[in-house]
Amino acid sequence: MPARSSKRSKSAAGSPHPGGLAARLGLGPRTVVGLRAAGWTALAALLVAGGMIGVPTLKRRAEARNLEFDGPIEVRFIGGPSWFEADDLRSGLAATVRNAIGEDRATTRDAGLKRALEGLERTGWFERVTQVRWVDPTTVAVEAEWVVPVALVDGTLAGGERRSFLVDSEGRRLELDYPIGAAGLPELLRIKGASQVVPPPPGERWGDDVDAALALHGVIRDAPWYGLVRSIDTRRHATDREVELHTDHSTIVWGSPPGEWTLAENTDRDKILIVEQLATDGYLKADAIYDIRSFDIHRDDAILDFRYRDPEAR
Repeated sequence: MPARSSKRSKSAAGSPHPGGLAARLGLGPRTVVGLRAAGWTALAALLVAGGMIGVPTLKRRAEARNLEFDGPIEVRFIGGPSWFEADDLRSGLAATVRNAIGEDRATTRDAGLKRALEGLERTGWFERVTQVRWVDPTTVAVEAEWVVPVALVDGTLAGGERRSFLVDSEGRRLELDYPIGAAGLPELLRIKGASQVVPPPPGERWGDDVDAALALHGVIRDAPWYGLVRSIDTRRHATDREVELHTDHSTIVWGSPPGEWTLAENTDRDKILIVEQLATDGYLKADAIYDIRSFDIHRDDAILDFRYRDPEAR
């Protein structure tokens, strides 16, 4: 019986494998590798091109959805200080952001955010606004370095109304004020008698006399008797370069503020010790004026001999 000849498989007879094709075309291994790399590069380029064509379309669709949103924008102040809980202040600054953005709610554009940043910086509440950004189409986040209010300065609005205005440690006016004599004033030192009666715009310094009062505040704020001080009076600073402290009952003629001290006066440290003795001995409960500018408290037999015993004797 004649032997049956075995059939060649289809794959063996006409293999489409690239190796076989390369062999028939006489291509070497390096050429084959180069062609494969070129093919993958072309494929990647096509995919990227397709993606780039689709991204603008997606952006336009997302932008259109954002512009359809007509509810109020939520404004988050990231890392705001503990005193930043006043509803009026928080809502006022949030309104500054919303008004600046207006209808420009496209999160792919930043013109509204830039206006919001500039508007916040003009309020005077920030050392620096570092970023205003979209969290989502309904929320804006504000990151900033805040100023710290340290005192209230008595002044008068252009219409004649008397108000107390917040200032920071640099003497810059903050965008918040209160009726003088009203209940609910912040428990901060009051500065009275400022020569510049009408306040400066928010963010600008008040004047040299307010600077002098704030310099004195910085010296006495850690003294044990600081809690007795209600205000610093600067009305004599313009003429005599002097300031006074007021408690609930007494006036203390401090003299030159820190930085303007003269050799004829006691040092700031000595003045602090004098007031401490006055407080300890109960003198500050009397309705009197005490001049502590210049007498020797270092003598063993020193007696607190004040120039003014009562307001009428001044």
